[in-house]
Amino acid sequence: MSSRPLVARGYVGAWIVIVGSTLIGLGSHWRVLGLEYTPLTDLSWDPTSQLAVNYQVYHYAAEAYLRGGDIYSAPPPGWSEFYTFLYPPSTVFIWVPGTLLDPMTGFAVHTAGTAVAGLLGAWLVARILDTVSVTIGWLDVVLIGAFFFAGIHSTGTVLFGNINVFLGTVIAGGVLALLRGRGWLAGAAFGAAALFKVVPTLAGLYLLRIRSWRGVGGALAVGGGGLALSALLFGPRSVVRFFTDVLLPRSESGAFVGGYAPDDTYYVTVQRPLSHLLWEGLLPRITLWPTAPAEVVPVAGALVLLPVLAYTYVGLDTRLDRLVAIHATLTVVVLLFPSLRWYLAFLFPTWLGLLYVWGGGPAGERRAQVLAAGGVLLAGYWLGQSVVWERWVLVVAVGIASVGVVYHWYEESIGTTFFLGGVIAALAERPSDMIDRVTALPAPLDGLLAPLAGIASMQLLGLLLMLGACVGYKYNQGIGLAAVSQALRRTPSVIRAEVAEVTRRGDRG
Repeated sequence: MSSRPLVARGYVGAWIVIVGSTLIGLGSHWRVLGLEYTPLTDLSWDPTSQLAVNYQVYHYAAEAYLRGGDIYSAPPPGWSEFYTFLYPPSTVFIWVPGTLLDPMTGFAVHTAGTAVAGLLGAWLVARILDTVSVTIGWLDVVLIGAFFFAGIHSTGTVLFGNINVFLGTVIAGGVLALLRGRGWLAGAAFGAAALFKVVPTLAGLYLLRIRSWRGVGGALAVGGGGLALSALLFGPRSVVRFFTDVLLPRSESGAFVGGYAPDDTYYVTVQRPLSHLLWEGLLPRITLWPTAPAEVVPVAGALVLLPVLAYTYVGLDTRLDRLVAIHATLTVVVLLFPSLRWYLAFLFPTWLGLLYVWGGGPAGERRAQVLAAGGVLLAGYWLGQSVVWERWVLVVAVGIASVGVVYHWYEESIGTTFFLGGVIAALAERPSDMIDRVTALPAPLDGLLAPLAGIASMQLLGLLLMLGACVGYKYNQGIGLAAVSQALRRTPSVIRAEVAEVTRRGDRG
């Protein structure tokens, strides 16, 4: 591979998302750490009580193991039983060395490791882009590393001492291995991520789609091996307890019954709007299924998302086709489960990768013209924003003009849609806060947007737009209903042939 330049080209769309999210994230770091600077007192800090809480959970679980205690009943001092270890028993060994340090020193080491993991994840994203013939410079690698570590969707992970950035980097390695045809390594990476967080488990759907039996074997070996090791060292009952007492109670399916409240836990899942659709209906006082059990919500989510995912699986002829399908898989996985927004770290490799793939923009004179038009629009809005927000016509006009500038930059709808989705997903506003924001808009925008703000998170809307761009990419390839129907008819025979082939290989030893 040729040497990487400092700056390959101006990927303005990707830079807007990455830098914007990182700046917002740094502001969140500043607030949580309680940082304050004045010329007289210099820099002081007064962090919130939740600083390092997740790392302390891991630390005290490891200490409980060393003294022969229960790792699932060892919350940090002063915290409730809600803050206890949530992973399979064998994974506790990872944090045993940290018990040689006091919890806060261990947290500092963990945070430094998270920063290194973010830089490694950025380098893996660069290598992923190399496989689809897109070159980014070292400046982009640094920016992506900052996004991994300090972006708004990593703040909780970093400040609480969680492991999501590590897992995002592991998934990046898995994506790179998939694109290079190294199925066993890819499966092992996804299996490792799924061992800690159940969410990446459904990434195995892509391994099944491409019939990467080595990948499936790698995932089962690592994920299943971790559970088997737990049963061997802690006893079979520990694994049963992990599933019944630790994992299943966290599914939160019952919380969606009746319509999920906008001020409740910040989930990004598609189950949020579906819960309102099922129990509240499209019109006031008209419910679709007022007696629906809680289990209907995840089933409805699967019925909505899995057909879309299947469409992106038709025709995987190029590496870009596969990258799009992998991104769609990870997106559906996050949206299908009641996922926290910190889980967007699992999407960083493909999200950022496709931002660069579809983010080059025009070249030459036209590039300068579009940038100038965007600058004029931004300056005009900045000078007259107080007037704009008093009239709904001006709000709509500025919005349409902004989308128009973006469209002329990308010159096609796929890049435009993916960029807009990326911008929306990079914002972090609770639905309850969004209701307050939209109700401050001039009529009739307030009445039109308030219901939408209450049933969907910003991340949900952004991820759906990016998933829509993936669907548009497949549609532009000419994949219509006929191709989908043909693929579905061919699936049973393909499965039988693959099973027969695997059986023959087994017979040959």
